[in-house]
Amino acid sequence: MRALVQRPAVLDAFTYPRFRRVWVAGLVSQLGDWMQIIGRAFLAFQLTGKAESVGIVYFATYAPQLIFSLYGGVLADRFDRRRMLILTQVAQAVGSVVLGFLAASGNASVANIAVLSFFLGIGFMLSIPAMQALQPTVVPRSGLSSAISLGTAANSVTRVFGPLLAALLISSAGVEWVFWVNAVSFLAVIAVWATTPIPRQEPMEEERNLDAMRAALRFVRQTPAVSVPIVATGFLMAVGIVYQPLAVVYATDVLADGVRSVGRDYFGWLQAGVGAGAAVGILALAGVGRRRPAATFVATAIAFSVALALLGRVSTFAPALAIIVAVGGFHFANMALALTLVQHEVADAMRGRVMAIHMTALIGFIPFTALVGGLIVDRVGIRTTFTGAGLVCLGFSLLLLRFGRYIRLREEPADEREIVETAVAVGTLIEE
Repeated sequence: MRALVQRPAVLDAFTYPRFRRVWVAGLVSQLGDWMQIIGRAFLAFQLTGKAESVGIVYFATYAPQLIFSLYGGVLADRFDRRRMLILTQVAQAVGSVVLGFLAASGNASVANIAVLSFFLGIGFMLSIPAMQALQPTVVPRSGLSSAISLGTAANSVTRVFGPLLAALLISSAGVEWVFWVNAVSFLAVIAVWATTPIPRQEPMEEERNLDAMRAALRFVRQTPAVSVPIVATGFLMAVGIVYQPLAVVYATDVLADGVRSVGRDYFGWLQAGVGAGAAVGILALAGVGRRRPAATFVATAIAFSVALALLGRVSTFAPALAIIVAVGGFHFANMALALTLVQHEVADAMRGRVMAIHMTALIGFIPFTALVGGLIVDRVGIRTTFTGAGLVCLGFSLLLLRFGRYIRLREEPADEREIVETAVAVGTLIEE
């Protein structure tokens, strides 16, 4: 009888007060982040009615991560991580307030949104490695597995409900309120990390940063078990992620026949569908991916490509929503498995640098994809763009069949540090 009422193991991390506070703060902040992502894309498209405008804003947002991400980990190790995290949260909150006032006053333009988005992107890029390093300090080793599961759940939930809340707030109060709500949400993270006790940070050993990065690049190039997942991830992101920044165009021009108020609501639902698919895909395929990593990696890449191509062939809301759930599920399951594959092959001494290279492949191409995709959409249409991107990804995914022998997982279990780094990286990507 006692076993029947025993707390599920997945909830064990909630018994630690520090984790509870950090988890709640992260949930609030991620919800605000997703609302701002939706509001920013909606505002850019509303100003001009062109997909190119959305692409420019996305390019400005993610360009800092391509330019500076390889040094983000070095900065997090060299300087005080808590202070670095708090300062970046303050900077992003201020930027969100300014975005809100620009939208409310009617002075918003694609140019000033892009400039602000660039600086917000710098703040976000600097916060990622600091957050990754701080997260494992709030639970003991025995609670790490539970913390990872609960963190992933929080990321998935915010991706579903953030877009829906943004669409509701935009229609009822105006797009400026999305930015102001996000600014307030940063206060939760600032307050929690400012008052949460953490272990003393070990000083970084002196070394030449460029030499360290060259060694990591050489290791990736000479290790096919690492380079194949990284290259595959980079290609599928560079071509296939077009469905993410340009979903607002698809929702408005195709599903809503140009009616922007309806397109706004459809856009929120599509983003929520991606989040729901991501949560289901990662959890459903996690076990299969560990048992048959090569087959699962290639199969999810092929399935994602086919689903993306099909998305461009439908023009009504219900089938589009169903297909985009599949797109999110297969794509994020593939990316999560790629992260695991790389982690299992890298020694701890080089893990941070190699993961920085992998994170560049994960998110570094988004600015170019959004910018070029927007230009292509304005010339050939959003449906043709989606279908073409899916077919190109399909051709690449079929080529992966030749490299299956390099896609593997080591037999020995990963240590807790490796598991936490992988989970936080997946959570960061899902938040984007």
